[in-house]
Amino acid sequence: MTRWVRRLWVSILCLAFMGLSTSSSAGQSATAQQCGVDQQQQAQRFFADPYGKNDWIEYRSIDAVPQLSSDGGILARLWAGTNGDVLFRLEEPGEDFAAYTDYCFDSKGQLVQLRFELRTAWGWGFRKEGSVLKGILTPRMSEFFSTKTDMPVKRPKQADDIAQALKPKLYSRQAQLPFFKLVPQ
Repeated sequence: MTRWVRRLWVSILCLAFMGLSTSSSAGQSATAQQCGVDQQQQAQRFFADPYGKNDWIEYRSIDAVPQLSSDGGILARLWAGTNGDVLFRLEEPGEDFAAYTDYCFDSKGQLVQLRFELRTAWGWGFRKEGSVLKGILTPRMSEFFSTKTDMPVKRPKQADDIAQALKPKLYSRQAQLPFFKLVPQ
């Protein structure tokens, strides 16, 4: 697969995911619910490292964020929740897949809930969601799924080839986020 075709697939995956609900019968993920956030509403703040060079910038709107490089670019959205909780969604496009991680931090800056989703160009994805205690994720849900039907599927053979990509990065404290210095306290 040429680099151009892979980038096209990443763009298609990103657009497809953006149009999807964050799942659950109420239209909100358990992580968004834990934080008291409605992800159907636009995020209040936007941070990005568009080229993957650890050069984070805050943007006034999602429209102002440059196109992310599929070689390390990251977008972070921030929603203020109830009781001082904060939800961040990190979106990371890649060559053959795109990762989305929702982090719910409590008012003390501790990570309390996480939702992770990886969508591949091969027609399948992986998602995991659960609570976090002392830096350890306890998944309540973990499954592979079809990106076309959103229904569970058996573990694909390619999953072994990208085992590291199937693991969400844990930031157990809000202060560990790479763009934390830009976040208002």
